[in-house]
Amino acid sequence: MTSRRPVRSRAELAVALLSACGGSPLSSRTEDEARTLVPVPICVQHLPRPATPGSIVSLAAREYWSLLLPGFDARAATIDLTVPDCSGRSTLGGGASVLARRRVNPEEIVLGSGPDGFKVAWLPLASSEAVRSGLLALLRQRQEFLEVYALGVHEGSVGSSRLSLERMGPALVVTVLEEHCRGAEQARRCDSSCALYLMGNGRLSARARFAVDHSVDARTASSAGSAEYRFSASAEYRADGVALSERLSVLEPGRGEVRSLDLERMLKLEGDRLVPSSESLWTQTARQLGVPETLETSVDAAQLERRER
Repeated sequence: MTSRRPVRSRAELAVALLSACGGSPLSSRTEDEARTLVPVPICVQHLPRPATPGSIVSLAAREYWSLLLPGFDARAATIDLTVPDCSGRSTLGGGASVLARRRVNPEEIVLGSGPDGFKVAWLPLASSEAVRSGLLALLRQRQEFLEVYALGVHEGSVGSSRLSLERMGPALVVTVLEEHCRGAEQARRCDSSCALYLMGNGRLSARARFAVDHSVDARTASSAGSAEYRFSASAEYRADGVALSERLSVLEPGRGEVRSLDLERMLKLEGDRLVPSSESLWTQTARQLGVPETLETSVDAAQLERRER
């Protein structure tokens, strides 16, 4: 499983990171195939104003809040969680056990794009915490309507989340890349992971999270000083799941890469679950070094069903 290959430059690593969570160009489909894979909307909303012929209305951030969450009050910058979302469900929760009104920043929204005109939107609730919860939506805008296909809940950091959409055969997968960086210029290092949400019955359900990019300094048996353990992964989305190509490099000062390890593994699609074929190289390495590992999980479907009710 061990092999040698050139260490990529920082520019190449940056490009790889952008595509690691989003997959490869092999996931594209022909126009005829795309038509057969379009899901049925769970709600259709009239746009706030008409578009000129041949154009699409440019929606402001606060308009996404109004269209997706009828309990949104633009003047008060709050949302009433007891009011169902546009699908008639209470995706964000509500009722006597939950604070009915929550503050929001109407201009705060994270948007991502996908094939065939699809968009992914995340509307985070206001909070003093770094990690925030909010509505995750898969949608597509028409000339006069906004079609919403699935809703869910995502927890993450607003400034570090990037959204996209992939296909695994007929299945739609929303990906959320979370990246946290430290240092500057040549000393800059980033830790990132990718959360996967599968679409089913109008819901976006969290099914897995895998490590994408990590770096840590630690002592090695072969060196009196410390070495950098650098991990990276790329993903290919296929009909049977997500194929992950992982690489771990050990770099020592003045010597460059002294060891490397490669692993090909799968997050296999079994029903509505994504089951890992083996542990990630980073999970194994983090355990050996005694450092925090990624939040990689294979989520139990029954637990998610109970959480989403």
